[in-house]
Amino acid sequence: MEEKEIIGLLRHKRHDWMNQIQLIQGYASLGKQDRLMDLLDTMKAESEEERKLLNAEASAFPLWLLTFNWIYASFRLTYSLEQGLDLSSHDQTLTAYGRRLMEIMEKHKDADELYEGTVTLYRGGQGALGLSWEWDGRFPDPDPMLKALQEEGFIASIYDRKELSIEMTIE
Repeated sequence: MEEKEIIGLLRHKRHDWMNQIQLIQGYASLGKQDRLMDLLDTMKAESEEERKLLNAEASAFPLWLLTFNWIYASFRLTYSLEQGLDLSSHDQTLTAYGRRLMEIMEKHKDADELYEGTVTLYRGGQGALGLSWEWDGRFPDPDPMLKALQEEGFIASIYDRKELSIEMTIE
């Protein structure tokens, strides 16, 4: 990673933290204790997931996930990892699959839609790594997208043109 990219990453992280601090200040000044506590709980949970990601013995995939929301304007992604997951032997493969998944989804998105997703990483059977992607948002013509995903080895299904589920296993 180049120095400019590192500075860009830090700039985005700082911007995100400042937004959260402003929300905290706003809720505190308005006396909205319940909203404040909910926000703090959310921030704590996100920080815990980030800790697990950064301790997963990989660099490329965690960096891709950490910068995802800044790279893909029409998509917002959160992530969840099983405790103690070691991604070191799958780092490049995960990154390549993630980028390919997004190439396909970018080609089949609705330009006016914001897609919200979650990816969950877990230990599968016999040492495999499992990933489960869940996306909410309207997909105008899902059949070609599903076909493209399946041709790439993703197990994909869609419900009511707006709930996309993608499963994958990496041996």
